[in-house]
Amino acid sequence: MNIRDKVIKLMKEEFEVNIDGERLGEEALLVYLEELDKDIVSPKVNKLLPNPVIFQTYVYQEKSEWIIGIAFKEGTDYPLYLVCLKDGKKVYEKVLTQKGIKNAKET
Repeated sequence: MNIRDKVIKLMKEEFEVNIDGERLGEEALLVYLEELDKDIVSPKVNKLLPNPVIFQTYVYQEKSEWIIGIAFKEGTDYPLYLVCLKDGKKVYEKVLTQKGIKNAKET
């Protein structure tokens, strides 16, 4: 299962939102930690992420606007952190693995 399919599955299981994959937008952004909004990525999580970090973002809009961000170390495809926004407000976040964060910081 690819990451896009996992995002669709997460939205259905966690928020009961059925996503039409054809309408799911996707974009990758290279972001420096000091540029991250503290209301979206808490300072505690910010300290765990590599600098810079890639955020793969998925956007879906139906009744509400949903933005799902997944952080990766640049040059890898190992997810480190996940955040979901509904209409601009954080409704879910998860550090995916401490081991992954540790490995990302060391390399």
